[in-house]
Amino acid sequence: MAVLNGGENGGEEDNQVFNFGTISEWYSRGTDYAFFLNLVRIGDRLEFKRNGYCHWAVFVGDRFVALEEDGLHVKLPCIVHRNNPADDDALTGGGAGQPGAVASLFSGFSSSTRLSSKGAYGIGDVCQEPLRGAWGESKIRINNSLDHTKKPLSSHKVVERLMSVLDGKGSMSKTPYNVATNNCEHFASWARNDWALSTQVIKAGVPAVIYLWPANPILACIALFSFGYQAIKKI
Repeated sequence: MAVLNGGENGGEEDNQVFNFGTISEWYSRGTDYAFFLNLVRIGDRLEFKRNGYCHWAVFVGDRFVALEEDGLHVKLPCIVHRNNPADDDALTGGGAGQPGAVASLFSGFSSSTRLSSKGAYGIGDVCQEPLRGAWGESKIRINNSLDHTKKPLSSHKVVERLMSVLDGKGSMSKTPYNVATNNCEHFASWARNDWALSTQVIKAGVPAVIYLWPANPILACIALFSFGYQAIKKI
């Protein structure tokens, strides 16, 4: 399945900011998909509750999707996100070799889809795919909490910079994935708020500093500086 550029909602709304500061409830795909589509807007940061961590993406609206190469194109609600190395099993609900929910859901699509073969895109690469597939068996919510700290960009600007990264332009398209310095949340925050922040990194860094401090205060200070700088650095 190929996801092509184009297809986002147009008009004057492109220059607006939607769902300012919104943190929605958690929703399940099986029961809440249609309802969630009435809430989500272009430029929203989306948080997926996986097993033991949260994955992040940005909603880009309806985009053209090719069901087969050189085949019929349809519009589906899509996201753009930075590929997470640990995300496949969480999406499919199965281990290696098990088809899982996502594979069976998109069984009619081309085998080139990222949903069935993350390696085709590379670990940590930025990619675009249908919201329904990325959602999988996880819980999802809109989380624009960073808006209260850093002014969000317009929906049009958010999509513009995401498409630029997909086209291989800018530093975000060339910076490799790093769980502490350049993860999926860093990317989503950069896209909407122009601030590469990861609260998950900050929360993980504090216990590490507390653990290191009694034995090696100097190393703890270095760790604190590293986590703080990398988590809030502006790209």
